[in-house]
Order: sequence, then structure tokens, then C-alpha cells
Amino acid sequence: MPAFFIVLIFTIILSLLPSNTNAQTASTSSSETRVTTAPGLENILQKHYAALGDFSKMQTRRVKLRLVGMAPFEIPTTVEAKRPNLLRRDVNIQGQIQTTSFDGRQAWKIDPFLPSGKQAIDMPAGDIPALMEEAYFDGILVAAQKNGYPLRYFGQENLNGHLVHVIKVSIPGTGDSSIYLDADNFLEVKRLQKRMVMGQMMELEIITSDYRKQDGLMLAFRFDVRQKGATQGMSMLVDSVETNPAIAVSRFLRTQAN
Repeated sequence: MPAFFIVLIFTIILSLLPSNTNAQTASTSSSETRVTTAPGLENILQKHYAALGDFSKMQTRRVKLRLVGMAPFEIPTTVEAKRPNLLRRDVNIQGQIQTTSFDGRQAWKIDPFLPSGKQAIDMPAGDIPALMEEAYFDGILVAAQKNGYPLRYFGQENLNGHLVHVIKVSIPGTGDSSIYLDADNFLEVKRLQKRMVMGQMMELEIITSDYRKQDGLMLAFRFDVRQKGATQGMSMLVDSVETNPAIAVSRFLRTQAN
């Protein structure tokens, strides 16, 4: 499915860590070749989009999910999005709501664990690129094609006995992602994602599963996440996905936050 759930993992991790306004962002090597006509790449991407369904019919969405294994307790989270790139995320940490939002121009947050309390404040500059990436309504593969970001095909690999296509995408300001598509159904089954967290490069392995067809779209309802090489991790369990719910633009505006 589009990467809006997967990128969410990184931005939630960032939101739960102490703010670091001096955090660096990952850079994209200038030596990367922008491959948009590599043999088979366009065909594979089109089959991937076809397998997912016509997401252009989705103008808004509301996702309710739980983070399990990140803390001793579950962390309920609600994510609302509206085309073209409006985003709001509410993370419930034992009754305290941590809000992060992008209104198409400004990124802001409310963090009850900071001295600012329930007042809306600017997002730290180092956290904005990840939030902007999360705001790509159709995910990073579509965004890369539309914006001309580096996109390369690395052929097929064997993943746990199944053939997968490997595609690498580089998003300026955030970093690289290697996306593994099942060679039979062209759905995403794994992702390796490198991002800067608190000034350190972190690489996460994300296993995507429990695909369900809803409103003509194939949606994944489970994401198992761990740092590459680690034996334990966390899970993101999707409880519900609402397609095209009524969401007012004011939900994303800072002026409506307080």
C-alpha cells in the first residue's frame, strides 16, 4: 500500500523522543542517477499501482491504529489526511494527546510533555522533512515519479523463499528507502528505510502484511518494525481505515489548535 503508514512509523518515533532542533537531515548523494526508464521499472510500478487499486478516488482518509511494543502500554494513534498534502496525527500516550500537523504551509505540534504544554508550537526544523514525507498522500513511489526524485530498480531477490522486486527511492531531505514488492502480486512486503533520528542514522526493517480489500483498495493492516539486525521490535496494528470521511480543512490549521 502507499507509504503513508510506513513513513508514519519514523515520524511517531521522532515525536516520542525529546526535541532536537539541531538534528541533521539525511542527504541524498549527488552521484545518484535518476533512473526513470530503467528496463522493467515502469512496468513494475504500474503493476504495483494496479494491485493497490485506484487511490485517486480517495480524497481524505482517517486511520486508527495502535503501536504495540514501543512502550509497556499500547499507543493509540489517529491519522487524518486530505489532498493534496494536509496531515494531522494525534498520538494518545496514557491519556495525554500529542498532536502533529501540516496544513500545507506550516508544520506545528502540541506536546503536553514539553514546557509549552497544550500550546501549539513550531515543529523543530530537523523533524519537518520526515513530516513532509508522511504528508505525501499517495506515498513516496508516486511522489518520486511526480517530482523526479532518484528511483532505481535493483532486480529480483529471494525473500524467505519468495521472489521480490527491489526498488530504491531517495527522497531529498530525508533519505533512502529500499522497497520490496512481491513478484507475484506486486504488493509491498518489506521496506528498509534509513532516516536521521536524534542526529544518528537509523535503518528500520518494516514487514508489511495482513492485506485486506476495502472500498476497492488493497490495504495493509499490520506492520512489524525493528531496527536492522535487532531481534525484537514493535508492531503497528491498524484498527480501521475510513476512506473519504468528511474532514474540514480547519482540522489541520494551527489557528484552530488552541
